[in-house]
Amino acid sequence: MRAILALVMMLLGGAPLFAQVRDFKSFAKDLVDLEGLSRLDSAPAKMASTYDRAGGNEDAFNPAWLKDGVYTFVDLKGPGVIRRFYSAKPGGQLRIFIDDNPQPIVDMPCEEFFAGRHEPFVRPMVGPMGGSNYSFFPIPFAKSIKMQTTPLLPKDAPGKFPWEYGVYFQVTYQVFPAGTQVRSLQLPLAAEEQTAWRRVQETWRNLGQDPKPATPDQLTVSKQVRIEPGKRAEVVRLTGPAVIDRFYLKIDPADSALLRSTLLKIHWDGEEKDSVDCPVGDFFGNGFYQVPFKSMPVGLTEEGYYSYFSMPFNQLAQIALVNESSDRPLSVDMKVVYRRTADMPSSVGYFNAKWRREEVVGVDEYDQNNTGEYDYRFLDVHGRGRYIGFNLNVFSRYVHWWGEGDPMIFVDNEVWPPSIHGTGTEETFNDGWGFHQYIQAVGADKDKKERNVIPVSGVLVGGADDPLEHFGGNAVFTFNITDSVPFRERILATIEHGIGTNQLTNDYSSTAYWYAAPGSRDFFLMRPAGERTTIPREEWSAQRESAIQQLRRQLAVARDEITHLPNSSWQITEHSWLLVTVLGFSDKLGLPAEDRDRLQKRWQALSGSNEERNREVGKMLIELAGKLAPGTD
Repeated sequence: MRAILALVMMLLGGAPLFAQVRDFKSFAKDLVDLEGLSRLDSAPAKMASTYDRAGGNEDAFNPAWLKDGVYTFVDLKGPGVIRRFYSAKPGGQLRIFIDDNPQPIVDMPCEEFFAGRHEPFVRPMVGPMGGSNYSFFPIPFAKSIKMQTTPLLPKDAPGKFPWEYGVYFQVTYQVFPAGTQVRSLQLPLAAEEQTAWRRVQETWRNLGQDPKPATPDQLTVSKQVRIEPGKRAEVVRLTGPAVIDRFYLKIDPADSALLRSTLLKIHWDGEEKDSVDCPVGDFFGNGFYQVPFKSMPVGLTEEGYYSYFSMPFNQLAQIALVNESSDRPLSVDMKVVYRRTADMPSSVGYFNAKWRREEVVGVDEYDQNNTGEYDYRFLDVHGRGRYIGFNLNVFSRYVHWWGEGDPMIFVDNEVWPPSIHGTGTEETFNDGWGFHQYIQAVGADKDKKERNVIPVSGVLVGGADDPLEHFGGNAVFTFNITDSVPFRERILATIEHGIGTNQLTNDYSSTAYWYAAPGSRDFFLMRPAGERTTIPREEWSAQRESAIQQLRRQLAVARDEITHLPNSSWQITEHSWLLVTVLGFSDKLGLPAEDRDRLQKRWQALSGSNEERNREVGKMLIELAGKLAPGTD
């Protein structure tokens, strides 16, 4: 009888009356379900974060969440699930209440939860990255969820709390339609839940293998081709309906110039444009040069590149490579594993991946970016689909940290603030306080120098502990496997390019990954090969030395700004960063150690209003200009 009623409801266009119950096991499976990413029928994704509601960079604290010494950063009605939980600095006692139960299901020091050393909150699904901590442990709730900390407040409790007090969070979640059956998390996990969780652990700890199971009906096509300069080669052509489960690619030679000048193009059925249009290196996160790594969907090993994205199509799949080098041939080895299907369901989308590059230009937004108008746009699609991640390559011309800019994802024509608003560029990639080469946050074994790469995100080039520090190439990636973002009409994904909002001029390029229904439209146009070239790695050190000398000229400019524009609001952030940078490179600039130490103490003791602090910063910069900038007294 139940099956008959469910069938009647489906025939009438409604949801099944007795839908399958979603529980911890099913949400855990989402962490390894690459095929499921192609399905477009998913509940909206949203984020609760401590971004600055005024549009600036005061991201570390939301005063509305603090009451009687308790910081409530999530308070939701169900049914729903917490997909991702991030802290830039865990602190205080973490308590999580589900379904109005007065007893918390989690009650432990926040640092211990995020350390990844306590079952079931274990690495690599929960743990540290370079400067912060993340959790992808799913927390389903049927009726409600409340997440709190008791932050480490100082005795004199100021109106604003620095990051070290444990008030800096991001939480990505989904709330499902009323009537969706969700079984709330219970701890300890039941035996079958523990088994499911161990399967996830096994996949996350052993990367490089396709998490989708091999099946007897899979077919394999292997091709070897040589592509002359300026020529295009269709490497693989498949008829459908079918699904590409994985492909492997190796190009020779694979130097940085050919990684950018060679395009990977994939066309599905009768779509107007190629759905994959990307420099081959950038598709795999290697925008500057080849860097071996393993993530769940893509990576580079000794055998070459791999992709485990699920790629369904209905009639025809065409995979081509274009050698846009002016004088260099290349050889390509490719293997594609696919299987035939009965059809391509309307609930499934085409796989897309596209690259763009932009010389982003600094603008003065008076530290109040409340539109996203000047952000760097890495994705803009009209239609129905699901955003699943991106990689970012920034060649920074600054010796100080450049990536405080917030990510913003506008779904279905939202206005600012969007429902997904992050707190900084590095947080988007599960890092914090800059990018790092090694895992260093709470729970890390720093002596091991673990590489700062986890199954869904990582730093491939650059970082605060790189010899070049922030200057030069920075290459990072993130894949939203369980925290992907569905959209029904449009998605606009952006990120600020600056140290507060969009103040910096820099070289940004990126590859966005998403699924979309047939007929969707995007804004990507491929640049000519000459406009895709990168600065060779061997030139970075010399350019960095030139940038350090540029600090002297910046000091002179700052002196003139302070003299002629003493009340300019953007100086508060810009001049503070310049002061910190100059002091940090004082030895290379010839500043005596006693002057450096004195000014650092003065900087650390700053207090009062923004205007008062800015005046003090201005005085210190004028002093430094007199000592270090050419042509000063």
